[in-house]
Amino acid sequence: MKNLEVKDYDFNIGKYVSQGTDLFKKDIGGFIVATLLLFVISFIPFCGILGLGNFYKICKKVDEGQQVSAGDIFDFTDFVVYLKLFLLIFAICIVAMIPIQFTLVPFLVAADTEGGQVSDTGAALLAGGMGLWVMMIMIFIMILSISMYFIQPLISLYRITSVREAYRLSWKIAKKNFFMILLFSIVVGFISQLGIIACGIGILFSIPLGICIKYAAYKDVLESLNQKTV
Repeated sequence: MKNLEVKDYDFNIGKYVSQGTDLFKKDIGGFIVATLLLFVISFIPFCGILGLGNFYKICKKVDEGQQVSAGDIFDFTDFVVYLKLFLLIFAICIVAMIPIQFTLVPFLVAADTEGGQVSDTGAALLAGGMGLWVMMIMIFIMILSISMYFIQPLISLYRITSVREAYRLSWKIAKKNFFMILLFSIVVGFISQLGIIACGIGILFSIPLGICIKYAAYKDVLESLNQKTV
């Protein structure tokens, strides 16, 4: 997969929702327990994304009819790789915030003060600057999240140990269907949060369902692309 030549591929949101739901139904109790343990491991520094990666491994085992253990969520085999991934994300965010912060400077200068109070014109300019700043952050987060969309399955399911290589492949794949993946992320995010409506306890069903749906998408896309290279 490292030499993957990504061509156009289908990204069927309805298909993934259906397949992910069917997968969730195969072991509802097991997925709920895994979700509870995912909450537990998330309290350990740097281990939240590791636990999610292990959840995808559990999805694969259930999908293939293998025996699943509750302790699978605490598999630290990929700890070093995910620690590097966490540090990379942190560094990217810090570096990216520097130029974004500078965009506020002209608005702060233009927002002159009168008697120690910001004038109406200055307040409007400052508000406009903050709006631009927030919009730039949202665009940055959106692009970053989509570019990294396939990193976890590449690490956890395809055993790629280089974060740089995983990111390169992830972006190479994701950019072919950028807006469809963005829409899919919104749909899955909505599904995952539906459980909050049921006094919060419903998230024990909606969160693993959302993860299963994402796994279905990863499986379909990565397997189809991998087969094209064989």
